[in-house]
Amino acid sequence: MRRPIYLVIRSIIQVFSLIPYNAIYIFSKVLYFILYYLIRYRRTVVKNNLINSYIGLSKSKLDTITKDTYRNLTEITVEGIKGLSFNEASLNERFKFQQAELILKYINNNQSVIVANGHIGNWEWAVLQFGYYFKNKSIGIYKQIKNDYLNHYINTLRAKSTIQLLSTRETRLIVEEIPKGKIILLMGDQNPSNIKDAIWTRFLNQETACLHGIEKYAKQYKLPVIFGSIKRIKKGYYTMSFSLLTEQAELLAPGQLTQMYMAAVEQNIQDAPGNWLWTHRRWKHKRKGD
Repeated sequence: MRRPIYLVIRSIIQVFSLIPYNAIYIFSKVLYFILYYLIRYRRTVVKNNLINSYIGLSKSKLDTITKDTYRNLTEITVEGIKGLSFNEASLNERFKFQQAELILKYINNNQSVIVANGHIGNWEWAVLQFGYYFKNKSIGIYKQIKNDYLNHYINTLRAKSTIQLLSTRETRLIVEEIPKGKIILLMGDQNPSNIKDAIWTRFLNQETACLHGIEKYAKQYKLPVIFGSIKRIKKGYYTMSFSLLTEQAELLAPGQLTQMYMAAVEQNIQDAPGNWLWTHRRWKHKRKGD
């Protein structure tokens, strides 16, 4: 079944490459109707996540953020598909970096740096833009698609932007790139699969198990950490602004960098709550004793 599925998805991507840009939002509206109204995709998950994150949230506000969540999800889905056929000029028009000189300061001195962001807005376009903007300097860490045909095809399309992709199984190879002044792109706001190595912190009003990779690599290899905050300016247009979290992660207390990162993610979410993936089962792990 893997090859037929790959062929279907490849056909969809090819069709999207041919249709006018604004037409993709017809598909997002249809997808929104299906997910929100027909199959009610993870509606209970979204509701519980929001109620637990915002104590005393009114029903009207809950409904607004919930609908915004599904609009965001469906829009970034069709944008992500369309973006795979973008050239550099097309992406530059729709996704812009702000304060990029903060990153250039390090890589121009052959010093590698971690850039961390959350699953907010169109992070897929962010990955592609790093490849275009910082030519041959960016490494994206991704979770490998189980369908090998599809994984290879999608990565081939992404790589045209010069982004170097390493699966989470290959993160050990990062050490080979560190002396070359590379940008290592990491996201750590999702639920960790290995709870044993999780770092616990307070996030969105809840005790939260967090991925340890950002803190681990920053401390182990003495890398500066920069946060990238994504903002949707209007439909199909985004900015990503950068701010320094730390230059000396190795001097921070255990868990402190993770707390700083999650606080930055939370602030980014608060700017536009519906732009985050509330459909994710973020808090399925509970801390012992809670």
